Amino acid sequence: MIGLRDLLRTAGIASAAGGEPPDVEVAAVTNDSRDAAPGSLFVAIPGRREDGHGHAGDAVRRGATAVVAEHLIEPLLPAGVPVVVVEDSRRALSALAAAFHGDPSRSLTVAGVTGTDGKTTTATMLWAAWQAAGLRSGLVSTVDFRDGDIITPNTTRITTMEAVETQRRLAELRDAGCTRVALETSSHGLEMHRVDDVRYRLAVYTRITSEHLDVHGDRERYFAAKARLLAMVGDRPDGVAVLDRDDDFAYARLAAMRVAQRLTYSVSGADADLVAEDVAASPEGVRLRARTPWGSADLQLQLAGRFNAANALAAIAAACSSGASLDAAVSGISALDRVHGRMERVGVGQPFSVVIDYAHTADSLEKVLTELRAATAGRLRVVFGSAGERDVEKRPAMGEVAASLADVVVVTDEDPRSEDRVAICEQIAAGAERAGARRGDTLHVIPDRAEAIRYALAGAEAGDTVLFAGKGHESSIVTAAGNVPWDERAVVVDALRRLRP
Repeated sequence: MIGLRDLLRTAGIASAAGGEPPDVEVAAVTNDSRDAAPGSLFVAIPGRREDGHGHAGDAVRRGATAVVAEHLIEPLLPAGVPVVVVEDSRRALSALAAAFHGDPSRSLTVAGVTGTDGKTTTATMLWAAWQAAGLRSGLVSTVDFRDGDIITPNTTRITTMEAVETQRRLAELRDAGCTRVALETSSHGLEMHRVDDVRYRLAVYTRITSEHLDVHGDRERYFAAKARLLAMVGDRPDGVAVLDRDDDFAYARLAAMRVAQRLTYSVSGADADLVAEDVAASPEGVRLRARTPWGSADLQLQLAGRFNAANALAAIAAACSSGASLDAAVSGISALDRVHGRMERVGVGQPFSVVIDYAHTADSLEKVLTELRAATAGRLRVVFGSAGERDVEKRPAMGEVAASLADVVVVTDEDPRSEDRVAICEQIAAGAERAGARRGDTLHVIPDRAEAIRYALAGAEAGDTVLFAGKGHESSIVTAAGNVPWDERAVVVDALRRLRP
């Protein structure tokens, strides 16, 4: 519990109207009226679909004793409930959440990992490197939450959660004895001020392409959101930036930003601080020699995909610049056997390869298919869809990529939300047809995802590879009627076992 006045003072917030509020006790901070309980401070946030100001009354009925809002809303509230008026309630929520939990990132070395693809894998590699160095570490990623060796699945479908949840998790990791945290940081989280009060020490960038344009509007605004992370780290005297030297779109602009220490990495042979040499990829993993400022080392990654060489270099740079030895970092990363839903191999004794990956943009799908194409002796088959109410323009582009690189394309459901799933599939199929795919031959539209999985596997032969893309680790399919439970790996394994004689 903390007094409202002390909390506001610690967060650096002064009410823009009504003077100093009554000093009620605050037992929790929330921006969701459904989570309000006795003693809560409710922060009303304008949203894309709902305005939290309209839910303030409900929060108070559930026990909230004070409200933070962007304008006066007393007519909506019982008499006597204090309202603190702020210019930007999202920024206020971040400051209040950090203050309520005792500013946990002040006591932690926090590495923000951002980019378009590879964030989860790189963040998990960094956690593994720190752990191998004997540095108790936490991980907050799209896939799971890790406190040392304790792993809990992330079922929220959110990469960077709201400030309240983010600060709470950082506080739990601090209290559990962690000294370092790898925090997967999305453009949404940066744009929406969810991490404004996280004291990042490291900004780790994977390749920036294009995604979430439904939120950001265009690629430049998407980049600007990503660049906020480096701006935050650049204000620290000990800040570290880890940048992809091979990123033609973002590198030059990120490299021009102020930061105490800059480390670059490359898998193309470009002039960089960390370089991957003698890279060899197979369905079983990736072998490379890493040349680094701390010496050279051989790595045998258990994760498939040549692009994981770049992710490994980024993780090594972050780990070794924050206390890990090169030997420990290499040992930890090499021992990582899988990242759920990221180039995840599935086998029950079948004579062909099966891979599950989260690839859900044209660029990421192209990367994965290119890798698998080179490693496949037989035919390459791919099953994927595209989410409803998201990035409509990427749908035909994904179809074109799939048809250009795979022998058989099966278009199916992903997360239709309120859209017609068949219409989404047809938009993807149109792109595939433009690239030469033929209906009923090399192109099949099967909206039911389980049926699509069974179809793709039934046609596979020895030496083939079947890729299931788009869902990865996710535990549900989002429809207009609600979330339908989903486990891609379990459905694939069940279908494979049914094929065995």
